[in-house]
Amino acid sequence: MKYTVLRIDEDIDYGCEERDENQPVMAVVTLRDEEGMEITLRQEDQMLYQREIKEGDEVILDEEKKLQKVPDENWTETCTSRTVDIPKFTAMMEVVKEGKDIDWICPFCGGKVGLISSENGKTTIGCGSCDMRIQLETN
Repeated sequence: MKYTVLRIDEDIDYGCEERDENQPVMAVVTLRDEEGMEITLRQEDQMLYQREIKEGDEVILDEEKKLQKVPDENWTETCTSRTVDIPKFTAMMEVVKEGKDIDWICPFCGGKVGLISSENGKTTIGCGSCDMRIQLETN
């Protein structure tokens, strides 16, 4: 699911104690989803700077529940620059080819990835929210 960043505030609530020196500085991020609902999340402040996330940006939650910007139209470039766990990816694709559900979030838009079609010896796997598609030959 896509969100719009409404606010980014420094998280200064550490209760009665100071922040542990080994604990990262956190930010409280207020988001609005596509249906207009607002949520707040705690995210590492440095990660927000590294990913250049600021108020007004469209973001998604990645596989680790961290914010990332919504990729632009050239999402394939983003895809080729990622490190992929090939055995894990292959195992997930085999499960989908068998028609079973998987718990895989699209790395591009945050949608749910699953089986799109399976016909004429070809299985198409893709995201239900964007145009990401993978076509596999059925054995």
